Amino acid sequence: MEINGVLIEETHAEAFAMPFARLVVTARSGKWALDSTTAAVGCATSIIDCGCEAGFEAHRADFKTPDGRPGHELLFFARTADALKKELIKRVGQTLLPTPTVFVFNGLAQGEPYELGAKIGFFGNGFQKEEKRHGRDCVVVPITSGEFVLEKTVNIGAGVGGANFWIFASSHKTGLKAAEKAVEAIASVPGLIMPFAGGVVAAASRLGSKYDFLAASTQEDYCPGIAENKNPSRKLPKGVEAVFEIVIDAVSREVAEKAMAVGIRAACVGGVVRIGAANFAGKLGDIHLPLREVMEKHPA
Repeated sequence: MEINGVLIEETHAEAFAMPFARLVVTARSGKWALDSTTAAVGCATSIIDCGCEAGFEAHRADFKTPDGRPGHELLFFARTADALKKELIKRVGQTLLPTPTVFVFNGLAQGEPYELGAKIGFFGNGFQKEEKRHGRDCVVVPITSGEFVLEKTVNIGAGVGGANFWIFASSHKTGLKAAEKAVEAIASVPGLIMPFAGGVVAAASRLGSKYDFLAASTQEDYCPGIAENKNPSRKLPKGVEAVFEIVIDAVSREVAEKAMAVGIRAACVGGVVRIGAANFAGKLGDIHLPLREVMEKHPA
């Protein structure tokens, strides 16, 4: 398969199941809504060592915050429900609760209920209370600047993590430009995040390492800076100077596939030699997303 003269490899992205939560975070002003949510999704690019993967979700057409204030929707993904719950407690308690004027609401209609608000409420040291706010069952925590309001229960859904594709480019400049175009196109699709900074991965990783204390290491077979005579297993196609990866976590397989298709088409520009994907012989996950099938299923 080719798109705009760019070869789409006959391969698949290897994804995996990830529980997720959607939080709607609001504040008195756009500044505090943005500052609080930026802190909440910090250092959450990869479950390799971040605890969770998190980011801003594109607003759906009908998006309105429960309290009518400025706000953002955040998605948090983790390998297990228990790991996700721990991260939610940590991130809400340490970044959202201390931020002026912030309220937090559940943003997922269905899923496994988790009483996040009730647990965060213990910060109130016995002075917390349950009240109906904006039509939601909430926990109100007294704080020195007023109150912190958090919906008592949030839902945990079943999502897909690790959907990806690789951009093989003839130069670093054209590759990064193509990656930026892909991110821009994908960013308009609700129901997903691209957890890495700017949505682009400049250092794709593989499972395992020569060092037994590391769970992952650089994709040495695709590093242009490692000469072929020093790495006989080198797989970098001739004429390729840089490889960039786009990683997507989505609320469903359907959303992940749509995002991949949208992003791949946007990335097929001048200077891009081919599009591939990362897979690990089933060692990472059992959700296979074949590039050809994804593109055929979601035509332009």
